[in-house]
Amino acid sequence: MTICLIRHGQTDWNINTLLQGRTDVPLNEVGKSQAKAVGAYLKANDPHWDRILSSPLGRALETAKIIAQEIGFTKEIGVVPEAIERNFGSLEGQHLDSKMYDLLERGHPEVEKMEDLYARARKALEDIALKHPGERVILVSHAQFIKAALAAADPDFDFRFPLKNSSLNYLEAEDEGFRILKFNVVPE
Repeated sequence: MTICLIRHGQTDWNINTLLQGRTDVPLNEVGKSQAKAVGAYLKANDPHWDRILSSPLGRALETAKIIAQEIGFTKEIGVVPEAIERNFGSLEGQHLDSKMYDLLERGHPEVEKMEDLYARARKALEDIALKHPGERVILVSHAQFIKAALAAADPDFDFRFPLKNSSLNYLEAEDEGFRILKFNVVPE
């Protein structure tokens, strides 16, 4: 079973390195083009997918719909509520820099705890693997969720690694969890 975690396309908040969290910021024109590029890349290199799933936030759903259109995927896109971005509380909209990362790692009373994010990502992956055994599944989500999923597969994964908009991150289900096959693949 393969899961391809795809980060949504660019938004204006991404350009300004602002914490989006659960604020439903739409894709900008670059983000829409990035989603089309992902679809074109998949159509040319990896076109056969059994299912496309998405976070419930608009920027992820729109990315998923654009990818589906590009690869000719005509089934319904499923929504995975657990694949929503991390809750940053009152920190949403603030600048994401190394000091903010330090604060997020230390913890803040209004921010979803790292261990809760990791557990949510791990459970979402496990649920997808249980519901769709042997299938090839695309899941469009968000940077913090995807990084937590990669860390669930490999505890040595560097959470501060910059995950690019519209990057593809391949995981393979194994008996004891998941293995990272490729990560941060960005179609040119």
